[in-house]
Amino acid sequence: MKITAIVAMLITGAAAYGQTVATERKVAICVNNEAGVMLHPSKTLASKMFSEIGVTVVWHTGFHNCPADAILISLGVNTPASLKPGALAFARPYEGSHIQVFYDRISNFREPGVIPTLLAHVLVHEITHILQCVARHSETGIMKANWDDQDLFQMRLKALAFAPEDIGFIYKGLAVRAHSAMVAMNAGNRMFARR
Repeated sequence: MKITAIVAMLITGAAAYGQTVATERKVAICVNNEAGVMLHPSKTLASKMFSEIGVTVVWHTGFHNCPADAILISLGVNTPASLKPGALAFARPYEGSHIQVFYDRISNFREPGVIPTLLAHVLVHEITHILQCVARHSETGIMKANWDDQDLFQMRLKALAFAPEDIGFIYKGLAVRAHSAMVAMNAGNRMFARR
């Protein structure tokens, strides 16, 4: 009888644990900031934008001691003019982890006071590409392909919003990332158990 009760408690606990893991929406982001860019205001705004849709961002400095499933962001300060002309950054959504931000292009923006806000929006846009696991854009908001003057004006007043479909793609992408991490962890545990 005691064994049956213990097994039932373990199953219930495992099921509850599985539900917690499935509903937790957290992403680790590592930033290589060799240029010494003041990132705190931009990271704070980016975190707030994600938290408004139920996603927690955990920031790490540098690529050393970075979690295996983290998104890796590099800040460039000497971007060649021939590299993606006009772009402020790019992500590799099908690869799933790397983002290159052309900080020198952002810092040359005509209104210096908006640079931290613009950088936050660029970070959120590119992180979203990685989380969604697809190269897609929306008609409006943070995932719009090209922001116009009206969007830039709006950013100063209030952060651009995610379109409902963006949020859905983010949640699906996070579920895929969590599942992949769980599979990798289980495979590692099986290999460790065999030794």
